[in-house]
Amino acid sequence: MIEYHSLTDGALCSAEGVPEAGAPALWIDLCNPTRWEERLIAERVGIAVPTRAEMTEIEDSSRLYVDGRALVMTVAVIEGMADGRPRRAQVTFVLLPQVLITVRHANPVPLRTIAARVARNPGESDTAPRLMATILEAFVERIADVLEQVSADLNTISDMVFFEDAAEPQEQDLKRLVQRLGRQNRTLSILRESLLSFDRLLPFLRDATSGKAAKTEDEPAPNVARLSSKGAARLKAIERDVKSLSAYEAQTEQELTFLHAATIGLIGVEQNQIIKALSVAAALFLPPTLVGTVYGMNFRDMPELGWQYGYPIALGAMAVSALLPYLWFRRRKWL
Repeated sequence: MIEYHSLTDGALCSAEGVPEAGAPALWIDLCNPTRWEERLIAERVGIAVPTRAEMTEIEDSSRLYVDGRALVMTVAVIEGMADGRPRRAQVTFVLLPQVLITVRHANPVPLRTIAARVARNPGESDTAPRLMATILEAFVERIADVLEQVSADLNTISDMVFFEDAAEPQEQDLKRLVQRLGRQNRTLSILRESLLSFDRLLPFLRDATSGKAAKTEDEPAPNVARLSSKGAARLKAIERDVKSLSAYEAQTEQELTFLHAATIGLIGVEQNQIIKALSVAAALFLPPTLVGTVYGMNFRDMPELGWQYGYPIALGAMAVSALLPYLWFRRRKWL
């Protein structure tokens, strides 16, 4: 699907389809585009639109490059938080001097809410480079929101594991906590990749839009979009946010690793308690079993078989043989 957006009276106005020649399109959004739609946009703007396979490549040369008058930049983003199944997706920005093109095969939250963000301050999104800066700010704020959710959930898990206000968690509860920690680890992994991609994109974009980018050492910087000094300052602020979020993500990852190890340790302790109880029970019943086995052999010449007090004495011997190990375990504080 292709949508194009123009800024009219301080608001983003959207329409489906390819903008007519000369139409004041500020942003063209390709969501799950078909090959025909990709070729159609490529013919209209003169720039090859990256395919889905090209967007998933991880090397910098495939994610950040200059194509004629366009800056092509691909970042990893997170989606699926609402349904509890976080997954990574890629969004490609094709920045031309007059229009911004986004290519995506997902529907992340920042792109769904960008119109409301632009309406609050339309003067900061009235050109393609400024609109891209606004979208980048929205993505970084989304990362911060997800990190806050993960941190809050880890605090809840920490209370459940380490504080004894409630009953001690059972093994099944601990297993569910391990699964919960696994989901948060997946979320942090995607956020880490996303922050890394933004950390690489922002210097590239800042240098390119300030005229420092060049294809070769002997070739001047291409005629790409330009940002004002205020726009460059916005990118610097976003860079600082990305670096601070990266540090926060690393700290959160350490906390998650500790909680995971502690939860696994508690599961091991609980299982050891079960094995201990079974071992003690086996040790307590082993001597009575031995006595009962001896007097259950029914040999003809066993003198105790004909003894009047043999049966009660045998029962007493069983009880004493179980009681003595029990008292010994209690004295050694094994029970």
